[in-house]
Amino acid sequence: MRRVVLGLGVSLDLYIARKNGAVDFLSMDWDYDWMAFFKTIDTVLMGRKTLEHALKMFPKAKKKTNPYAGMPTYVFSRKMKKSDVEGIELVSGDLKKFVTNLKKKKGKNIWLSGGGELARSFLEQGLIDEISLGVVPTLIGSGTPLFPELKLKKDIQLRLTECVTYKSTKEKNAMIGLKYEVRK
Repeated sequence: MRRVVLGLGVSLDLYIARKNGAVDFLSMDWDYDWMAFFKTIDTVLMGRKTLEHALKMFPKAKKKTNPYAGMPTYVFSRKMKKSDVEGIELVSGDLKKFVTNLKKKKGKNIWLSGGGELARSFLEQGLIDEISLGVVPTLIGSGTPLFPELKLKKDIQLRLTECVTYKSTKEKNAMIGLKYEVRK
C-alpha cells in the first residue's frame, strides 16, 4: 500500500516558515538529491496556505500553474471553493476517507508537503506513515511551527530509520536529514 510521507524543511527551532510565510532560511545549497526523493512519490498533498506561498515563489509566471506539474496535486481547504490554478484539485470534507481511498490506488508514495495545520490534522487522524525532515542550522525565533499544538488521544511513537548529514555546497555547514517511521 502507498505511504503518506510528511516531508518538510525546518529551522533548528522547528519552524517551517516565518510569520509572513517566507521560507528564505531553507536554502537549497545542500548536497541533498531532490530527484531521488521525487522518484519515490507521484502525488502531492498540501494546504491552501502552502499553495499560496508556493505560487509566490514564481511571481513572473504568466498563469498560475501547479508547482508540481505532472503529478496529481490535491489542495485541502475549507475556505477555497474553486481555484484558478491549473493542475490542482481542491479537497474538502472527510480527510480520513479521502486519504484512505488515495492510498488504496496504485502508485508511489504520497508527499504531504505542508503546512503545519494540515500536518497536525493528518497526525491526529493517524494518516502519516513517515516523517522526513531536513533540519537546517538556522534559528528563526518564531513563525509557523512544524506541529502546531497537537490534540492527541495518545502519544505518537516514531522509529528513526535514517539520519544523514548533507553538506553545504557554498559554506562549511550541514543540514541534518531525519526520517522516522510512524508506528501504528
